[in-house]
Amino acid sequence: MCVLTLLILAYVAVAVPFTHAMAAKAKITGLQIVLSDPDSRFVTAADIVRDCHLDHDSIEGMLRRNFDLYGLEARLASSDRIQSVNANILTDGTVRLQVQPMVPVARVFDPARRSYYINCQGKKIMAEPRYHLDVPVLMGSFDPLHPAERLLPLLDYIAHDRLAGALVSTVTQEPGGNIIIIPTVVGHVVNFGDTSMVDDKFLRLRTFYRKVLPTVGWQHYDTIAVKWRGQVVATRRHKRPEPVQLITIEEQSGILDRFDDETTQVPHRNPNDTDPLSI
Repeated sequence: MCVLTLLILAYVAVAVPFTHAMAAKAKITGLQIVLSDPDSRFVTAADIVRDCHLDHDSIEGMLRRNFDLYGLEARLASSDRIQSVNANILTDGTVRLQVQPMVPVARVFDPARRSYYINCQGKKIMAEPRYHLDVPVLMGSFDPLHPAERLLPLLDYIAHDRLAGALVSTVTQEPGGNIIIIPTVVGHVVNFGDTSMVDDKFLRLRTFYRKVLPTVGWQHYDTIAVKWRGQVVATRRHKRPEPVQLITIEEQSGILDRFDDETTQVPHRNPNDTDPLSI
């Protein structure tokens, strides 16, 4: 045991300085970029090389100890076209960048600024013709109290639920904060209220679609509200007309008393009298 211990200590005494010496001389051998979505419209490998100001020729031969790996990762993560990035150096000295391009969940039309896409984390990228994607549209009034990021739980649910994604066409926000969904089923809107109990609200809405609307007709209601817990409140499209206001006997008597019973003619009136028909 003593001999074995001495041998291990001798190995460590030699190996550690040797390893440190090798690490100090280790160099970067290349750059590898892996996109989770190679067909992404938001970012390409060439865009990443341009954004990080690095390419294979410029980093080859750099000492690994002088390479700012975490700074590179933070710089790429701050890009509005990249959702997430993981940077590491392989054992052969290759810098490997695993990049997930921006994954929008909605396109926002805000009167206060240009149209932009937003992802599930709240990151924004300005909309350009080459970025056009088929995602739900978000419109309405946004302010510090009711920002567009407030709708992220709802947008994230729509993005990951196939039935909800097929149902929703546009999401709007009223000045008071009520969220209004314009479904692909034309003829009505859905008052969603806020982003609480999203799953339960969609369940109630689908149940209403399945059991009620096929019976009364898809054009019977103009607004369906699921904002209240455990309820579905619908408003008819064609409301009942208000009852006609008929003249009562008391209101008519003032006129009838002015007629002459024998001639049924309106009697001569003094110019100073008030005309009952002018009231």
